[in-house]
Amino acid sequence: MKLLTIAILFGMMTSGILMAADKDKADANHTDSQLAQLYLLQAAFHRAASVHDTVHGDSAEEIDQRIRQILSLWAEEGELTLSAGSPLDGNYIGRGDPDDPSTCPAPSNNPANQGTLCTLYKYVAGSFQPQNKFISLSPSYKTHFQIDGETATVYFECHYFDVSTDPTTGDPSWTAVNHIAFDGSARRIGGQWLLWQANAPKVGVPIP
Repeated sequence: MKLLTIAILFGMMTSGILMAADKDKADANHTDSQLAQLYLLQAAFHRAASVHDTVHGDSAEEIDQRIRQILSLWAEEGELTLSAGSPLDGNYIGRGDPDDPSTCPAPSNNPANQGTLCTLYKYVAGSFQPQNKFISLSPSYKTHFQIDGETATVYFECHYFDVSTDPTTGDPSWTAVNHIAFDGSARRIGGQWLLWQANAPKVGVPIP
């Protein structure tokens, strides 16, 4: 009887240990999956912020599509504070719609509320201006995510290069034009990670 009791207790302990191990593994897998989604979110951001036709430049239709793509990565209530040393620095509040001038107005020149995120990308961000052929690169060693439930801190850098053709070589010039950080947060809404808030200051050359 005593041996039977010991065997039962041992079995219960083993089962508990296995269940705890399974839970830890499931939690780790869940975290890895969420981190992967955040990396994909960041990659989509840089894809939208980069010219697609490096030879001729993007058409107005392509630029409009890229603006829609980058806006789709933000929550409806998203907010970014630009601190790049530009006259158009300030707060850009709410997502906005390129087809609706009331939600995508020109910058107000009031730093407290310059307009919406649509305002930022349509009128301010250099990579969306038709005369520019900018590529956005982000070093992986400068990228950080920290997940806490349904929110995450987000940090990455956007290093913009002009890839216009150098007439002396016929190759892209790869001239550095701007270095900006995204220092903010994301939220998981309806099972999807979306950018929520950010400060966007200038940063230096990304030295490891």
